[in-house]
Amino acid sequence: MKWLAALLLLLSAMPANAEDSSMPITEVHRAITSQPIWLNTSRALTPEDLKGRIVLLDFWTLGCINCMDIIPDLKYREQTFGDKLTVIGVHSAKFANEKDTVNIRNAVLRYGLVHPVVNDADFLIWKKFGVRAWPTLILISPTGLVTSVYAGEGNRDALEADIHTLIKKYDDKIVTSALPLLPESSKQAKMELNFPAKIIAQDNEHLIIADSGHNRILVTDLQGALQQTIGNGTQGLKDGNFVQAEFFNPHGMAYKDGALYVADLGNHALRLVDLKQQRVTTLAGTGEQGHRLGQGETGDAKTAPSSPWDVAFFPDENHLAIAMAGTHQLWSYDIQGHTFSLLAGNGQEAIDDGKLPGNSLSQPSGLFAAGNLLYFTDAESSALRVIDKNGVIKTLIGKGLFDFGYKEGMRDQALLQHCSGLTGDAENLYIADTYNHSVRRYSIKDGTLYNYAGHDLRGKIDGALAQANFNEPGGITRIGERLYVADTNNHLIRVIDMKVGTVSTLDVAPKAPKMPELGTLNDNLPNLQKLSFAVVRNAAIDVILELKPGWHINYDAPSELGLYIQADTNMRKQVFTKEQLRGGHITLPKLTDDYTHRLRGTLYYCADAKSSLCMIKSFDVTLTPTGGEKQITLPVY
Repeated sequence: MKWLAALLLLLSAMPANAEDSSMPITEVHRAITSQPIWLNTSRALTPEDLKGRIVLLDFWTLGCINCMDIIPDLKYREQTFGDKLTVIGVHSAKFANEKDTVNIRNAVLRYGLVHPVVNDADFLIWKKFGVRAWPTLILISPTGLVTSVYAGEGNRDALEADIHTLIKKYDDKIVTSALPLLPESSKQAKMELNFPAKIIAQDNEHLIIADSGHNRILVTDLQGALQQTIGNGTQGLKDGNFVQAEFFNPHGMAYKDGALYVADLGNHALRLVDLKQQRVTTLAGTGEQGHRLGQGETGDAKTAPSSPWDVAFFPDENHLAIAMAGTHQLWSYDIQGHTFSLLAGNGQEAIDDGKLPGNSLSQPSGLFAAGNLLYFTDAESSALRVIDKNGVIKTLIGKGLFDFGYKEGMRDQALLQHCSGLTGDAENLYIADTYNHSVRRYSIKDGTLYNYAGHDLRGKIDGALAQANFNEPGGITRIGERLYVADTNNHLIRVIDMKVGTVSTLDVAPKAPKMPELGTLNDNLPNLQKLSFAVVRNAAIDVILELKPGWHINYDAPSELGLYIQADTNMRKQVFTKEQLRGGHITLPKLTDDYTHRLRGTLYYCADAKSSLCMIKSFDVTLTPTGGEKQITLPVY
């Protein structure tokens, strides 16, 4: 590319000082640090911070699938070269929503970035380096000169060779001291959900949530009570039972008769979850990104997907349509034959209608099948589109890659912004309009896009449809007269009551077994252990919750112990909440010899290792205050 050669010549000619052992500050260093807002650092970086370092600039924007796809390469380079290489992300936004530092921070957290990231909202750094495409990588020598420029994906080997060359040339002259890093993840509070991406219904009785930031899938009832956790939370590609299985940023799902199909986005894989046998298997994918399919080409289990974003049964229950965002295509998976074929998309990132090879897509992200039609959102063109059984695509809303906004109307007027979730019925489609922080309604009958819930400002407010707001909703499903929304950047599930016209927040959390009054106590507590102690009368009693080394009471689960008085009139005297129990020690009030007491309830406890195993233990402890112990121990293991 001529522009790359010209860029190298231009930047090398900047009034930087000639390469020598003094490791000067150059105009390149000043250009990189010309913007004031930085993430993953304790302060803005300065030219002095960068001199003498091998620097790799990554020009990206948070909604770009190609930018996401090179993140594993960046992380691998950081691990491989350690402090010899300094990676800096330069976020130059395409969409208006992407200019917001809060939204960039959420992307940094979602993608697990730990290197410095600068908000180049007005393209100042972009222009100084003459960048023309996302992603673009620029390699800079310790003397502050641009040595290589790489546009797009597929430059892994060339980049590695060029870094090795610089390390060999400069060796011990390379500055490797620590930068003022402060990861955004260290500022993030612990949450039950972490960037939930998609949500679907299971038999209209349960919700299945892709808890993407936690690399797991949750099954809850319609009130949010956790029923099943699929995956141990560790990022990886591992089959097995629900505790052994590992995912990486799971997204879209499709369910039927106990079989859950999962678009495992970060693993570039299609997974099958058997909810009856509680097993996870991989249907296709090895963790490496795949390539586009050509017209008439087929693939098998060895064929690697490329950033699969969503799945849906289409055109029948024996086939899955897959939104293959990484190749800008729609694939079909034959469930019985275990083969892939191409539905749509010539691989070009554009918005062309018609049949193959003429039609083109731009990062398909949400699917909804209705009879012989498959509706889908095309995120990068902010479009709502449909494909029929003959493979003909028609655009319903959307005009081009740079036409986006928040406007009602028919196609010639209406605008979406990087929409990614979709559900509907025979009359309407409901769109998770991600970058507009809202849910929009498209009338199939009159071809008009309407505002529905939320508006184009992010927030976390419940209430009437027009006043409520969301924060980059990514998934949506319908059960009866309710829409359930994966409100991704709020880390919540929101509920739209279509009859009443309100938005509320679903409390997704493990639910402790209801603790009944003493007269109705039974043995229906999980993992119940019964104990009995004689304790000192008329004195406070210390209770030690004994855990094995490396374990702790779960900080978020609803652990609870209740102290009951057994008398003619049974009553619960005191409740010890999860906040009181997390320290591993509680003190009971003075127990009189007039009554027998019982300490009863359920504790949730977890290993200290990140994303490790959690367990549950219940107790029913009889306490007789007739003289005896001042301290008792409950074995929580």
